[in-house]
Amino acid sequence: MVDLTELWKLPAGNDDHIKQQEAEQAAAMREYLATATLDSTQQRPVHGALPMPPGFVGALAQYVLQHAIRPVPEVAVVAALGIMAGIAGREWTTFTNSGLNLYIVLVARSAIGKEAMHTGIATVMRAAEVQNPDVRECFDFSEYASGPALIKGINLHPCLLNIAGEIGHKFLAMSKGRESALNSLRKVLTDLYSKSGSSGIVGGISYSSQDNNVLSADSVAYSLVGETTPGTFYESITDGMMSDGFMSRFLVIQYDGERPPENPTPLAGPPLPLVEWLAKIAQHAFTLRTRSLFCTVPPQPDARRVLDAFRDECDHNINAAGDDERLRQLWARAHLKALRVATLLAVGDQPFEPKVTLAQVEWAITLVRHGNAAFLKRIDAGEVGEGTDGGRERKVIDLCREFLSLPADHKALRNYKHGKEMQQNGIVPRRYLQQRTQRLAAFEGHKLGHTPALNMAIKTAIDNGALMEVRKDRLVEYSYFGQAYRALCLT
Repeated sequence: MVDLTELWKLPAGNDDHIKQQEAEQAAAMREYLATATLDSTQQRPVHGALPMPPGFVGALAQYVLQHAIRPVPEVAVVAALGIMAGIAGREWTTFTNSGLNLYIVLVARSAIGKEAMHTGIATVMRAAEVQNPDVRECFDFSEYASGPALIKGINLHPCLLNIAGEIGHKFLAMSKGRESALNSLRKVLTDLYSKSGSSGIVGGISYSSQDNNVLSADSVAYSLVGETTPGTFYESITDGMMSDGFMSRFLVIQYDGERPPENPTPLAGPPLPLVEWLAKIAQHAFTLRTRSLFCTVPPQPDARRVLDAFRDECDHNINAAGDDERLRQLWARAHLKALRVATLLAVGDQPFEPKVTLAQVEWAITLVRHGNAAFLKRIDAGEVGEGTDGGRERKVIDLCREFLSLPADHKALRNYKHGKEMQQNGIVPRRYLQQRTQRLAAFEGHKLGHTPALNMAIKTAIDNGALMEVRKDRLVEYSYFGQAYRALCLT
């Protein structure tokens, strides 16, 4: 196997020699990726649905997985994509002249190991800046409180990955719409997403006091990764955040699994060849930046055909969504996100003359579909935005089905003196529906409030023959004195 550490020592020369050197370095990395094997002590079973990305970004993700105390592939993928976007998001563009910055939200329950996203990124960053000190400029762990603050930050660092903790709480504050600073941050985030191409300009802000003015910035590639829990995240999303395109910019990567077993032998630092290759990508990015150059990354013909087919699929889904802005926005930028991810994978494998391959496109589309499926499930469950009448009715029916299938020892059944008997006779207490919809955005965020929204959903279910209200005199037999409904048809 070629020793990568020797390749970095080749002397610089004329352009032909440099191109030959770059080709040899790229070939060495391909050989490393093809022949590298994991230490058997690190081959632990992991929980998760996502496969590792192909190529160099996959090797980065594999390191984060091995580094984690609780290994989860989704966490590792978010970290690896964030690292690449922070370093290569500006100087390389898609064939449509879009930059490669990404907004990614990792959604998972607490105590499953989300902190590996933060520690994995930080560990790789520290290792790479030893090889190339400029790498540190690509990563920012700050919390920005307003739009002007963020624009000032990116004026100093035009290609940047911002790593945020518990981003769901910030979304929740944005959804309230009460703080002008957070409203301005949401507006700037929405605007920044599409300003990373070679012609993008982020507008400045002028104040009466010139000392407070914020200059505009050219071709800024601002990437954002954050993690949150499902409850906080989905409860924070309003119809406005969906319909104005804010949420459509985010790639949602969700992990629904259980807490994975502890990794007894976590890796401390990344393998040297990965670190040196990442530093080399950063070096090439800074060289392009100093010369005001951008590298367009074309797809190979078979990759282009699959991308075009996915674009048509997205168009079809948008048209099929009709006036439902939540569904329209779900697919509005799905093709662009897949294209950006696939292009980042291509840059990771060959930064000097990259081309997007079929394998990279297929994995990127899988990733986007994975996120959309999780989001769509939540939309159908009435947990995103203000929802629709039909969505709230479906949620009530789902909750009735949920109550009737609770195990005998479930505490929700023990809340009722004869809960098991009610369950056996297909009777669902209203109190259960009230409690289970209390924090759902589709009910809590309704313009009339939670209780009227629930009343209308139950009435619709009754009118459509799914439920029937149980008479009070019958409920006395169960020592229950509230309202309850008999399930007639829960399909």
